[in-house]
Order: sequence, then C-alpha cells, then structure tokens
Amino acid sequence: EFTGSPDSGKTTLINGIDSIFRNSGFRVNRPQEGAEVFRALSRKTPLYNLTTGAYGLINVSSAATGRDYDVVLLDRALYDADGWMLYWRDKDKLTEEEMRKFQKFFTHPILLNYIDLCLCVVCAPEEAMRRAKLDAPTIVESKEGDSTNLKSIGKLVEIFSKMHDKMKSAGKPVILIDSTHLSKPQMFDRAIEAVFDAVKRKVEAK
Repeated sequence: EFTGSPDSGKTTLINGIDSIFRNSGFRVNRPQEGAEVFRALSRKTPLYNLTTGAYGLINVSSAATGRDYDVVLLDRALYDADGWMLYWRDKDKLTEEEMRKFQKFFTHPILLNYIDLCLCVVCAPEEAMRRAKLDAPTIVESKEGDSTNLKSIGKLVEIFSKMHDKMKSAGKPVILIDSTHLSKPQMFDRAIEAVFDAVKRKVEAK
C-alpha cells in the first residue's frame, strides 16, 4: 500500500515500481485509486474517507483471494483510512470513540496482515505546493480543497507520520519516506529497497 500527504511523490513511486515489476515479468494489478472512483462524493465529511477506505478493503480482499496477479499495488487502502480517521477527529467531525472504532475496524489483523508493506510518503507543505503548481500551473484551486492548502497539508504530514510511528511500534511493515529534500532517484532507492525487502520476507516465509 502507498499512502501519505498530498504531492509527496506517492504516484511517482507507484508508476516506477509498477514499471519495474512488469518489466521483470511479474503480473501486476494496480486498482484505481478511490479518489478517482468516488470523484462525485464530497470531501468535506468523514463519509468520503470511510467510502474510500471500504473500497481499499475490497481491493485488499480481492488481492488476498485472487490468483491472477503476482503483485498488487494499492494506491491508498487500510493504513490510509486509519490516518484519515485522525484527520476527521481533529476537525471534530468524529468523536474520539468513533475514530477509534473505525480505526480498529480498518486495521484489524485479519485485514491488515494481507498487506506486505506500506510505504508512507510525506513532504513539507511548501515543497508539496511548489510541486503541485509545477504539475498543474493553470488549474484554479478547487473550492473543495480543504486538504490541499499549506495548513492542511502540514496537518496531514503530522497525521501520517504519527500513523507510521504507531504502526511501526506495533510491528507492522510500514516505511516512512520524507521526500522533501530527496531527488527522484533517491526517493526510488529508498522505496525499492523497502519493496525488495518485503518480497524477500514473503518468499522466505513460504
């Protein structure tokens, strides 16, 4: 799974790792990101991330039971849902109890154990905004862009860093990549090393 803050390089990594595996002869499944599937759904309530989290769960279940692919690259799924529940708690759109119940569901071992690695990618807000403007310089900011301004990106960096620390301390296979000062080759080096380590663990476990 790939998760993290906006414009941190997550999609760039997915594209590159997808290419590496396919060019090496692996059958790769890359489900569409929930944000694209549910574009018409308002992003101003927890329902949005509950929906994308449920969609991520479906993708995890399909990957766990399917035999058509060797590798499945999840663009946001269960770890992502855990982080976003904290985001909505901070906005007082969820109570503490509601947040914990949703987090407990999405990160239940029955579900989370099917994910061999989570790459959590973050980037400083100023650099993220700079990258976003380079990628789409003529696009006017959306009125729904609550999570794409400097303050919100900073909050999301904090949230996903906390998610990483919590999951790592629980022994989960999660890696944090802060891409703020990394070149693309450096970012790929860190991600690929983590991915290959996960593949090695998977093979050795069999």
